[in-house]
Amino acid sequence: MFGGTNKRAGIAAGIAAAGLAFAGTAPASAADLGGNCCADLEERVAELEATTARKGNRKVSLTVSGFVNEALVGWDDGRERNAYIVTNETAQDRFRFVGQAEITKGWTAGYLLELGVRGAREDRSSQNGPSSDNGVSVRHSAWYLAGKEYGKVWVGQTSDAADGITEINLANTNHFAYTNSWGNTFGDGGSGFYVRRKDGVLSNVRYGQFVAPGAQQAAPGEGHRFNVVKYETPTIAGFTGSAAWGEDDIWNVALRYTGEFSGFKLAGGIAYTESNDFGSADHTSAVSRGVGDTSEIGLSGSILHVETGLYASGAYGRLHDAGLDDLYGRNVDDNTSFWTLQAGIERKFLPIGKTTLFGEYFNLDRGAGYTTSATGSGIINASTLGTGFNQVANSQIQGWSIGLNQNLSEVVDLYLDYKHVQLDVTTTNGTATRDASIDSIQFITAGAQIKF
Repeated sequence: MFGGTNKRAGIAAGIAAAGLAFAGTAPASAADLGGNCCADLEERVAELEATTARKGNRKVSLTVSGFVNEALVGWDDGRERNAYIVTNETAQDRFRFVGQAEITKGWTAGYLLELGVRGAREDRSSQNGPSSDNGVSVRHSAWYLAGKEYGKVWVGQTSDAADGITEINLANTNHFAYTNSWGNTFGDGGSGFYVRRKDGVLSNVRYGQFVAPGAQQAAPGEGHRFNVVKYETPTIAGFTGSAAWGEDDIWNVALRYTGEFSGFKLAGGIAYTESNDFGSADHTSAVSRGVGDTSEIGLSGSILHVETGLYASGAYGRLHDAGLDDLYGRNVDDNTSFWTLQAGIERKFLPIGKTTLFGEYFNLDRGAGYTTSATGSGIINASTLGTGFNQVANSQIQGWSIGLNQNLSEVVDLYLDYKHVQLDVTTTNGTATRDASIDSIQFITAGAQIKF
């Protein structure tokens, strides 16, 4: 039915176009026949258009966008090396649909639908091979109502107030480096690469067990995407505030700033989060960040000198888990914190696009901690680290990296990144402590992000 209607409309439109073309080439005397020669035809075209099915698409705009970000990751754990093709989880492949409609003057409503796509998942790969955890996932599914002078309210699965708070960076590197790229490279959520001892033995403990649990990966203080109600204030003098509540167990508030002063671009933000969604052997959740009440603070900032392209970006986060003492049955170190600093230069050395050169340092200190897995949660079993003790008193992940990104016509980014990671673990039997002897692990990532 719809096909037939559109066909007739197309024929009528073609006849109209031919008529107009003929009118433009005919002698002037032909125009004297009357100014309404095409009135009947135009009326028929309008009638056909009126019968075409509509679903409000002339009132609600629709924008489709996204990108693909695949890479080659090579690794060397001191005894074994290999390379995999993976989806770069620092900026996962995705496509999004954004709609917006004006309700009345100064008020709009809209929606955001975004799906993530994975081939081989980078943060689940290990010495056993690339991850087979692939597929399509829902990243955003939410609507909003916005008033120009009153701010915006979101409802649905979308970013909470703290999402991206430790990732503020004015340089073009967030699709493969900075903050969460570390956990995505060596592992997160209790997964990832296994820890290699210096005597060559491969333990059954993974790097992902030594980062903060939950969907936020290696960055305490970082937010994520949940089912939330979120409010964002209008931007005033460069500042924007936000607050979110959701999953019936989590809430956070944040303040962000962007501006430019005396030839420098500035950006920064800070957020505070509380959650009482406990992790346990029979209850795991993306919201869960500990085995008791957790509180977090996260912040980041970036400065870029416009003329030279020199920039520096830094981030910090801290998480407190009030349930660890009960889990261990004694007083333990129940804080996890991290900081990172990236600095470099970004400017147009080549006519094809801007080049970014940078170096970065990452440090993550974790206390006793606990691990999550598909079968539940509990104390990390460190018995294969070779110390004779099976519990972790504290740990530290330190890493440094150098990288390069070359932008091509604003739609393609080619990147290369080298990371050197060292894990230090102190184990305990509850009274005495011993340091494990762990080899370093290295990664080199080469890939591209293509936007559409």
